[in-house]
Amino acid sequence: MRLPVEETRENLTAALAGRAPGRVLLRAPTGSGKSTRVPGMLVESGVSAGRVLVVQPRRIAARMLAEFVARSAGTKVGANVGYAVRFESRYSAATRIVYVTDGVLQRWMREDPGLSGVGAVIFDEFHERRLASEIALARVMDLQEATRPELKVVVMSATLEVAGLADYLAPCEVVETSGREHPVGIVHRRDPPPKRGRSGRVEPAPVWVRAVEACREEVTAMERDEKDGGGGTVPPRILIFMPGAFEIRKTQELLERASWRRGWEVKPLYSALAPQRQWEAVSESGGPRIIVSTNVAETSITIDGVRRVIDSGLARIACYDTRRGIDTLTIGKISRAAAEQRAGRAGRTGPGRCVRLWSEADHVRRAAFETPEVRRVDLAEAVLYLKAAGVEDPRWFRWLDAPDEQSLERAEKLLDFLGATDRQGALTDVGRRLARYPLHPRAARLLDAAQAEGCAAEGCFVAAVLQSEGVFARGATRSQRGEFQRDGDRSDFEADWRACEVAEGMRFDAGRCGVLGIQARRCRETLQVWRQLCGLAGRPEARPGHVDFEAHRERLARAMLAAFGDHVAQRVSEGSLTCRVVGGRRGKLDEASVARGGRLFAAAELTEVEGRELQAHLSHGVVVEEEWLRELFPEAWKSEAAVVFDEQARRVTARRRVLYHDLVLEEKDGGEVPEDTAAALLAERVLDGTLKLKKWDGRVERWLARVAFVAETTPELGLDPIGEEGKRILLERVCRGAKSYREIKEREVWPALREWLSAAQAGALEHHAPERIRLPNGVEAKVRYEAGAPPTIALRVQQLYGVEVTPRIAGRPVRVQVLAPNQRPWQVTQDLPSFWKNGYPQMKKDLAGRYPKHEWR
Repeated sequence: MRLPVEETRENLTAALAGRAPGRVLLRAPTGSGKSTRVPGMLVESGVSAGRVLVVQPRRIAARMLAEFVARSAGTKVGANVGYAVRFESRYSAATRIVYVTDGVLQRWMREDPGLSGVGAVIFDEFHERRLASEIALARVMDLQEATRPELKVVVMSATLEVAGLADYLAPCEVVETSGREHPVGIVHRRDPPPKRGRSGRVEPAPVWVRAVEACREEVTAMERDEKDGGGGTVPPRILIFMPGAFEIRKTQELLERASWRRGWEVKPLYSALAPQRQWEAVSESGGPRIIVSTNVAETSITIDGVRRVIDSGLARIACYDTRRGIDTLTIGKISRAAAEQRAGRAGRTGPGRCVRLWSEADHVRRAAFETPEVRRVDLAEAVLYLKAAGVEDPRWFRWLDAPDEQSLERAEKLLDFLGATDRQGALTDVGRRLARYPLHPRAARLLDAAQAEGCAAEGCFVAAVLQSEGVFARGATRSQRGEFQRDGDRSDFEADWRACEVAEGMRFDAGRCGVLGIQARRCRETLQVWRQLCGLAGRPEARPGHVDFEAHRERLARAMLAAFGDHVAQRVSEGSLTCRVVGGRRGKLDEASVARGGRLFAAAELTEVEGRELQAHLSHGVVVEEEWLRELFPEAWKSEAAVVFDEQARRVTARRRVLYHDLVLEEKDGGEVPEDTAAALLAERVLDGTLKLKKWDGRVERWLARVAFVAETTPELGLDPIGEEGKRILLERVCRGAKSYREIKEREVWPALREWLSAAQAGALEHHAPERIRLPNGVEAKVRYEAGAPPTIALRVQQLYGVEVTPRIAGRPVRVQVLAPNQRPWQVTQDLPSFWKNGYPQMKKDLAGRYPKHEWR
C-alpha cells in the first residue's frame, strides 16, 4: 500500500542531495507514513552515506517503530533496522536504520561528538517540543556546519505550529505532504453534575467512569450501524485516550466488568507495558477491540481500524517537581492542536467520530499548542550536558526558544551545590563524572557519592525508588508501612527495600501484595530500574542478596546528604512533626517516616504547598548527623550574634546562633541589647501590626491627617507629611529605653508627637488645621481630617441655620455632613447655598412631620 509520504520522495531526496548543508523540514500529518518510510527512502536513494538515526521522543515509539519497519521488510529487529532506548538496545554494526530516543542521541554525541558512521539524523514528532530533541538538533546543526557538511538533517512535524522553525533551520528546504484523512465528527460532552462520594464530599465523576459511559454509547451505535463495523480488513477499533497507566487500569477494570462489551477485546497501551502486550494492542489480528492508551497513540504510533476516539483531554505533562528536584509528569489539559491530532485517528480509513469529555467552552479556553519543555521543566540536566559538551555558558547556546533567566539561574545554583561546577560556573571533576549518567544531576550525585562510600547497590535502589511513584499503595496506612520498619532504621528506603523483597517473594501478586499495602507493579518496576542503575554504576552483578542496608546505614545517609543537603530539616520539638527547612521554609514530616526519631534529617522528597505561607511536606527522610554536615558542607556553616525580637516572649533579646545555610541549629540568649536597636525592633513590630499601642488611637491618626493637610495646602511652611518612615521614627522615640511589649503597651504617645513639631510649626498647625471652627451663627463645630479627603464637619440642620456660606479652612471649602434630627447624615455638600435652595426644602418636606418638636424654618 502506497503511503502519502511516498509522494515526497523525489523532492525530499533532491533537497538533501543539493547544496550543503542538507537540511529539510518535512511537514506531514499523522498517518502519512513519515516515521516508517522516510528513513528507508534515505537509505534506498543513497542520500545517506552512513547509518540513519531516527530520533523519537518516546521509548515505546522507538521500539515499536523499529519492530514494525523490520517486520515489514521481512527481517528481524536488530539486523537492518534496530533501536536504542534507555537501558535497552538492539542493533549491530551492520544496522542501517536505528530508532533512538533523544536522550540516547545526546549520550552518543557526548561519547562520539562527530557521530562517526552516521549519514543522516531524522528528528521525528518535533512538534512535541522536547527539550532533549531541541538540544540534540542544535548540536547536530553545529556539527554539520563545522566538520560534517555531508551529514543530512531532517526535521519532521505532524502539525504546523512550530513558529520560526524554518528560519531556525535556515538554510533549509520545506517539503510538505498531505495525509489520508476522512471527515471526523466532533462531539463535546459536558462534565456531569458532581455526586456525593463515600467520603461524604461532593466530587466529580472520575474521568474513567465518564470514558466508559461514552464508550458504551459508541459500541451500541457501531453495532447498530453495520457500516461502522466494517473498517476494511481490520476489525473495528475504539481508541480511548487516558493521561497515564493508573487511569488506563481503572478504565480497563470497568470495561472488563461491563456486560455490554461482549465480543470486544480490551487492551491497554502505555510505555511501561511489556513489548508483547504493546503489540497485542496495535496488531491487526483479533476481533473488535477497545484500546486504552496514553498520548503515545496520539502521533507516534498508527493503529489501523480506529473508527471512534474517546478523548479524556488530559495528558501527563513534563514539569519541574520541587519535591524531588527533578522533572516529573503531572496531569494537565492538552492543547487544541493535540486534541486535533487525537481526533484525526478516527479518520484514517473512513469517516469517524471523536467524543471529547470536555465542553466546547473549555476547548476554546485551552492553549492553541503545547508549551515547549524548555519553558516548563528543570534545566539542571540540560545545563550539565551542555557544559560537558563544551558550552561554557548556556546563554550562548543556539536555542530554538531561549529559556528564561530564572530557570537557568536555578539550574546553575543546583549544579554549584552538587559540586558539579565551581564558583565561576566551570565544570569540575565531579561534574564530569555526573555527566556520564543518563540521570538528573541530583540522582547522578547520589550514585557518585554512594560509590565513594562503598554502598553503590543501596544508592542505586534509592535512585530507583525516586524515579518511580513509590512502592507502597496510595492508601497504605501508617501501621502497614510500619510492618516493614525495624529498630535502628536510618532512612525510609530500608522499608521500601523490604517491601520490594516481599513483593518479589510473592511473585508480584497484586492481591497478596495489596493486603500488605504494597503496590506490586511499582515494586517490580522499581527493582527493574534498580538492576539497570546497578549496571551503570559498575555493579551489573548486583542481586538482592548483595544488598545490606543495615550494614551501610551511615554510608548511605552520607551519600544521600551529598545529593539532598539542601533539603535538610530540623523538627521544632520532639513531639511535633513540624519542621524548619533550609531555605527559610516551614514544613511537616510524613507521619510514617523513621526520620521522626532523629534531630536532623534530609528529605529526598519535598513537596511545596502554597497557602498563607509556603509550607513543605517532607517524605522519604534519612536521619543525618551534624558532624556530617560540617564535614561535607563546611562553607555552609556560620556563627552569628544578633539582636532579635522573640515572638513568644514578645521582647527583644541578644542571641547567639549557629546556622547551616539559613537553618538555625543552635541558639542561646544572653548579652547586652543596645537601646537604639531594641527601640527599632519594637517599633518595627508596632508598624507591621504585630504589637498594638493602646494610646496610638484615633486622635493620633487625626493629628497625622492634620499635618498632612497643612503640608498639602500650605507648602510654604515647610511642614512635611508623616509617612511610613516618619511613623517609624516616632515609634522609636516612643519605645526608647524599653525591651519588651509590656513596657510600651501603655506608653504615652503625645510627648513624641509634640517633639516632632517646632513651636512655630505647632502654632501653624493650630491656625491652618484647627480641631474646631466657629460658624457665623456662633455654633462651634469639630473638624474631622482624613487622608485623601477635605476637612469635614457634621451638624444637625438646625445647628446650621444662619450659615449661608460654606465654611473654609486654609482657603478650601469644608465638607459639611448635614444631619437629620436623629443624627443620621441626610446630605453631604461643599455648597451650602445650593443646599438651602434645593436640598433643604425637600428635607423639610420629608422630616418636619416626623420630628415636629424640632425647629423648621
